[in-house]
Amino acid sequence: QTDIVVHLHEHYGEPLPILLPPYDNEETKSRKLASHEPSMHKLLLMDDDVEKIANVIRPKLEILAKKHNACVTQALPTMLELLPEGCSKRLGVEKICDHLGIQPSAELLAIGDAENDAGMLELAAVGVAVRNASHPAKDASDFIVDYTNCEGGAGFAMEMFALNR
Repeated sequence: QTDIVVHLHEHYGEPLPILLPPYDNEETKSRKLASHEPSMHKLLLMDDDVEKIANVIRPKLEILAKKHNACVTQALPTMLELLPEGCSKRLGVEKICDHLGIQPSAELLAIGDAENDAGMLELAAVGVAVRNASHPAKDASDFIVDYTNCEGGAGFAMEMFALNR
């Protein structure tokens, strides 16, 4: 485990990677990642070169995703996520709201900062982006607070919109 992988796990709750066993022979070499058990729910691609992620890796990954019923999103500038088509924070929030009897378009406050938050922000009655949010998150939001996520932007949004302070 590298330091960045451990940080993503501890700070963001990303699952720790499971390493596949080495190939024994030509037959196992052709094994597909998708058939690995337990099944894969997302693939993270990381690189410290933000320009390379945006201009080299992402366009190629988008083409690959379209061919294999998947989608690409981004939570951090240095990380791309490859997910099965339809998987998103929006879908997860919709399912939780449905289970709890909450009408998202009337009762939900969503706060976000990244591209992978955009659908959830659009779904909510009130979608709020923090000051340092990505363009997709800001574009999907109803409001942008004047604080970053590190300056308490999410807390400010909760106080302002949920607690009416």
